[in-house]
Amino acid sequence: MIRRTLAVLAATLFVLAGCSDVSEAPLAPVAPPEAPSALLSGLIDLDGVLKFAGVPNLLQPRHAEKLITASQGGFVELHGFRVDVPAGALPYDAVVTIDLPLDLGLSRRVMAEFGPHGIQFNTPVTVSFPLAGVNLPSTGGLEVGRWENGAWTGLGGWLSSDGLRLYGTTPHFSVYAARAGHVMGGG
Repeated sequence: MIRRTLAVLAATLFVLAGCSDVSEAPLAPVAPPEAPSALLSGLIDLDGVLKFAGVPNLLQPRHAEKLITASQGGFVELHGFRVDVPAGALPYDAVVTIDLPLDLGLSRRVMAEFGPHGIQFNTPVTVSFPLAGVNLPSTGGLEVGRWENGAWTGLGGWLSSDGLRLYGTTPHFSVYAARAGHVMGGG
């Protein structure tokens, strides 16, 4: 009896495995996966990117997100990294994100990935970076840099009046960092 049941079951599976409905439309091709984030994959040139003096706690959250309504604007903040979106800057309501590196070496750098990528702002948004506990260059200034096309683009920027934050504006999201560069005094 068991042999017969197993034989029927095997025959049924064999028949089902060979069945196909040719009248079905072919499956749509799967979109290729998005390219890995430069920040998360470690493909970023770190020359000039500021470093924290201490080792970060990687057990703390490394991702923050918030729904920002286009009409009202808002902000997202994570461990001193912040993006301020003015009312009307977004073309539509969006979940705005901040991601910090998970890799111990990269996480010591003053850099973050702001998203979602692909949104072009109607007016620039402000990104800002913590400078407390950061090894600052002894000469020269600071600037906000945006990683794009395999290189850093200097965006300038300004310092808070107490010198503990670096600010800059951008027309879209990407990977940004506090870098040695040509920034000026307090704002």
